[in-house]
Amino acid sequence: MRRNRYPTWQRRHEAVLLWMIQNPGGKVYDCAKATGYSRWQISRIINSPDFQIRYKDALDLRLKHTVEGMLRGVKR
Repeated sequence: MRRNRYPTWQRRHEAVLLWMIQNPGGKVYDCAKATGYSRWQISRIINSPDFQIRYKDALDLRLKHTVEGMLRGVKR
């Protein structure tokens, strides 16, 4: 059976990325409902290599800002 390629990154995939960052541990069903995609489409999008790279970058940036905020609150 031939496997379909993953979708390439599209600007509208940012809605999925944003939803996932705002709802860590959220369900694919809820993401699909919020973004207007089907569960199948969400699964294909979030498992695509392009999405994985952007998701990791977004989480790294979020972690960086969180740590910087925590360190600003520490007085030496």
